[in-house]
Amino acid sequence: MYMTISDVTLKYLCQKYRHDIGLGTNKFLPGIKIRYVAANKHFGYAYFGDFFFFGDDFYVWEKDDKYAADHNQDIVEEVFGDECKGRGYARRVIFAGVLTDFTDDNGEGIYTGDVIKVEMKDEYTRYFAVGAWSYEDGKGEYCFILDNHNWSLEDCQRQHYQMTRVGTVFYQLDASDSIRVNHRVMNFNRWRDTEEDRLQKVLMAKYTPNFDQEFWRYRGLEILGVEFDWK
Repeated sequence: MYMTISDVTLKYLCQKYRHDIGLGTNKFLPGIKIRYVAANKHFGYAYFGDFFFFGDDFYVWEKDDKYAADHNQDIVEEVFGDECKGRGYARRVIFAGVLTDFTDDNGEGIYTGDVIKVEMKDEYTRYFAVGAWSYEDGKGEYCFILDNHNWSLEDCQRQHYQMTRVGTVFYQLDASDSIRVNHRVMNFNRWRDTEEDRLQKVLMAKYTPNFDQEFWRYRGLEILGVEFDWK
């Protein structure tokens, strides 16, 4: 599929293919890969057909019995009726972006919600977060959503800017967070931020996903040289 998959588009597609998702029929489903917060400091990944929405809440299907206590049968029946036999456990998680059709200069796939280091010839280095601007029909673009305009990734590639993934916008999370990737992206890209604000956000972006609220905790991780693989 050649679509721009925003949160709105993804919810629309989940509703459109609801019966296939419930039955576990994956043969003719869109080839969309998403990322979610599996646990603190750990992302998980799933393909279309293995997740669904209930309102703004996001659920993934899990097979491991350790997720049995997280299963919400009432939600499953509300969304699918009795079509989900053998699908496993429906676990609520935090949606954390969709894989775009762009890669950075290291050949790594770019997801919405990624923070990108943008290096422009003869200009200073800047950091922006990636969002998806689209409608239900998938028309739109993957872009840096700025204050009064969008700067497309396609345009950055056309101008041969260097782009490197350095982290994500999924810091200072709350367990009740629902899908609002573009909201987080716009908050990261605020033009009113001071240079200190920007540096703090970039640092927190490197330690994701993370539920810590206080900035000093992220600073402490940096001082201690703590590393975990946000990718």
